[in-house]
Amino acid sequence: MHDRMIKQRSRNHGRLDPIWKLLLVLKAVSACTDILVTPGASTDSSAMIAYNADSPSLFGVVYHYPAVNQSNGKDNNNNNNNNNNNGNGPTKMRKIYDWDSGVYLGEIAEANQTYHVVGNTNEHGLVIGESTFGGIAYLQQTDGILDYGSLIYVTLQRSKTCREAIHVMNNLLDTYGYYSEGESFSLADYYTGEVWMMELVGRGMTYGKKGAVWVAQRIPDGMVAAHANQARIRTFNRNDPHNFLYAPDVVDVAIHYGLYPANADPLDFSFSDVYGPLDFLNARQGEARVWSIFSQIVDPAEQFQANYQLYALGENLTHRMPLYVRPYRKLSAMDVMNLMASHYEGTPLDSSVDVGAGLFASPYRPRPLVWEWNGTTYHNERSIATAKTGWSFVAQIRPWMPPPLSGLIWFACDDSSTAPRAPIYSASTRIAKPYAGQGTQDGVLAPLLQFDLTKAFWVQNMVSNFAYSRWKDVYPQVRHKIQTIQRRFESMVAATDQRALELYQSSGDEINGLNEAVECVTKFSVVASNQLHQQWLAFYGELFVQFRDMYTIVPKPEDPACGCEISEPGLSEETKRRIVTETGDHYKVLGSGDVQPDIVRGEMDFTTRQPTARAEPS
Repeated sequence: MHDRMIKQRSRNHGRLDPIWKLLLVLKAVSACTDILVTPGASTDSSAMIAYNADSPSLFGVVYHYPAVNQSNGKDNNNNNNNNNNNGNGPTKMRKIYDWDSGVYLGEIAEANQTYHVVGNTNEHGLVIGESTFGGIAYLQQTDGILDYGSLIYVTLQRSKTCREAIHVMNNLLDTYGYYSEGESFSLADYYTGEVWMMELVGRGMTYGKKGAVWVAQRIPDGMVAAHANQARIRTFNRNDPHNFLYAPDVVDVAIHYGLYPANADPLDFSFSDVYGPLDFLNARQGEARVWSIFSQIVDPAEQFQANYQLYALGENLTHRMPLYVRPYRKLSAMDVMNLMASHYEGTPLDSSVDVGAGLFASPYRPRPLVWEWNGTTYHNERSIATAKTGWSFVAQIRPWMPPPLSGLIWFACDDSSTAPRAPIYSASTRIAKPYAGQGTQDGVLAPLLQFDLTKAFWVQNMVSNFAYSRWKDVYPQVRHKIQTIQRRFESMVAATDQRALELYQSSGDEINGLNEAVECVTKFSVVASNQLHQQWLAFYGELFVQFRDMYTIVPKPEDPACGCEISEPGLSEETKRRIVTETGDHYKVLGSGDVQPDIVRGEMDFTTRQPTARAEPS
């Protein structure tokens, strides 16, 4: 298909026939979800970005890049594709590896100065997240050096604000080329308090220029936005740089490839409709997640859920949702964490209520998402919370703290509905061992085949996978435990903030005061992370003891045999109905059915028998 595509492209001078446009739209319906909360929409005036990094090949660790200054005290002004060659020797180069595949892509010039990065935040209170929308396949630049993952971490090391990050990303891609598919990025920063959504896609191989075309839109204060594997920015104002930024050739590239008519009005150009065409799967498995988020935060009187339900179901693709909404009440970090735990509960997309949910009403299904039966294509629902999450975070940029102390990430190493979140300050100079590690973008092989109980990723996966096996029994306990842990951490963070501020402000020397404050929040982050890891490992043991072998076992001190009470949860009435409907009399008990020893002594009698206690000999 690749060779044929090249021939077809050659005959049309870089343009493809309509059938190729249809066939070569990527179906990026299996990756990430982002929520963007502006300061005016949050309870404490924090800007927040929530991000689920959803991939079975991701190993959940917190990436850490210490600041480096190689410019002899000269500050890097971050025009940044700039290198570190100041006439003092050869330029230092940085190797780039594709975050998704680990493939080596090439080298870029390292910056003179890089900023301190923890996770997806940096020392200046900048945070970046993403989701892949894929878009038109032939717009990928296969000779590009920068992929979307590396782009995030290089940009965090070179930028202070959202606007600066957007320009840094553009300059880097124009210089080195863009290797990945279409991406949506989430950005928030401390200095401006702004929150932006940026969407970009490559210029392809025949346009004659490296890099990507893009559009970025500022989310108005007081609003909440979201994206989930579908391009969302449509038309944009060319004369409002306060709210919109864009590549000058964003329309020209589309015209070059025959994606937009040359005689059409450029002002009618819709980035999403041209570069990320919407179809059933992109709506049902991507936009439906945004619908889930907005439905929970918009005033119920506006009936958002009902108004856009057919759109989320993929049945009415013309009734597009807004890019952002105003929540009927302001959101806390805990609220955002709960939004990221959604499985469409209580909606028509709730998978826990049909036959695929199994004996324990699970919302999850074995992959792939799309499957066939008797020549017809079907799909599973794709909720925000998913078993394939490698790691996730909810990042807060807190305006009452000084810039280096403003960033706080609530980091989890697995499914965002079943994994607890460790509070980690972006100023941290050390990462706790259970959460420390490097990623494929650093040329490091993910240790997915090396089970290690000292790593949070494995312990959190143990709890999650145990919950998957008995969802209706285990999941409520997991959620309760998570809520209890997060509330406790919230109070501990408040106390740590206060102590760090005291250290920062009380010292007569600003540098010493900052260093003492940074050490304070680092120690807290490390201790909290280590404690959470041990607590979650112990919690796995508690769950295993309680729910092993299909029983439910709880403490009962007066029981002389085990100090416990053992019960059989049995089958739900709906499950019984389905079994009898499908199998008829296959399992019907004939005769009295009450003389089988395994039933009498092994399973049925221990919950009802009342043995007569005998006096022990003195």
